[in-house]
Amino acid sequence: GVLVREVGTLYAAFAEGRPSPLPELPVQYADYAAWQRRTLSGEALQREVAYWEAKLSGAPAVLELPIDKPRPAVRSTAGATLSFTLPRELTEKLRGLGHHEGGSLFMVLLAGWQALLSRYTGQDDLSVGSPIAGRTRAETEGLIGFFVNTLVLRAKVEDGQSFRALLRQVRG
Repeated sequence: GVLVREVGTLYAAFAEGRPSPLPELPVQYADYAAWQRRTLSGEALQREVAYWEAKLSGAPAVLELPIDKPRPAVRSTAGATLSFTLPRELTEKLRGLGHHEGGSLFMVLLAGWQALLSRYTGQDDLSVGSPIAGRTRAETEGLIGFFVNTLVLRAKVEDGQSFRALLRQVRG
């Protein structure tokens, strides 16, 4: 969005022979990278690593989905996507369920995804990666750059567990 907005603004100005109307940025992406490197070093980095090692201790290394072809000897990022749209009425019901349980639509969909993965794999310990926004400082709002991080969301799906119980765990 930042790139498209700035290119549009610059194009309009240059087409009229005006100089760039964009203000100077208070920080550059390199400033953000340096700040992040300073923040995540030494004891702070050790605390973060220890936290995630504890949270992910014992997590399965592989999601054992049923496969129709053998896994390649060398892992790759090849894959595909399948886009679909849920009907508005269903989306509203799912959002209502999340609201009733003190959560969000994302939490309901994540719990559903983890329940489905558990059913297909037979695994009860699931870790799902989800991209999260990394723009935690106001001065980075106008920067072009990669600010996304991946958060591991782990759930234990137990036999006989209700969906609402799984949703409460996901919310937590």
